Amino acid sequence: MAAPERPSPVTDRLIEEHADVAYAAAFRLTGNAADAADLVQEAFLRAMAKAELYDPAFAFGPWLHRILFRVYLNRRRGAQRRREVPLEPRTDDDSGPADLPEQDGSESPEAALERSELQRSIAQALDSLPELLRACVILVDVEGRAYDEAAGILGWPLGSVAGRLYRARRLLRERLSEEGV
Repeated sequence: MAAPERPSPVTDRLIEEHADVAYAAAFRLTGNAADAADLVQEAFLRAMAKAELYDPAFAFGPWLHRILFRVYLNRRRGAQRRREVPLEPRTDDDSGPADLPEQDGSESPEAALERSELQRSIAQALDSLPELLRACVILVDVEGRAYDEAAGILGWPLGSVAGRLYRARRLLRERLSEEGV
């Protein structure tokens, strides 16, 4: 007799609960809607394939985020080895809906334009950071995660998170001041 199969701790419910957060994190990493969707899909496939490694006693989100980040890094390294060159230049239309200013009717068009330009400057400065520094800033400053949670996701010691975050913030300040922001 075969032993009964143990149910997977990674369920459809967990995937549904974390899909939006995973997509938002992937979009911040890639800056492209299609790449973000592909990244999330691959991360969920890997999570399902490695479900036996997940311990339900711990939060699923940080475990999934770590997988997502590792998939992202692996893709970036592969792209750098292949030296991919896009066939078409990227336009603002490729950036997706996250870059559009929110209009609630109470903001003047001038204020909306200023806010949109500020967001674009910040996004460009963030994109210009080395990937490890960018990941650190995204986890702590954008997503609001604690240093120890970011350290767990990235697989770094706590001191490395603090040091890289310091360097990333300093670089962001320099780049934004160069832009006059």
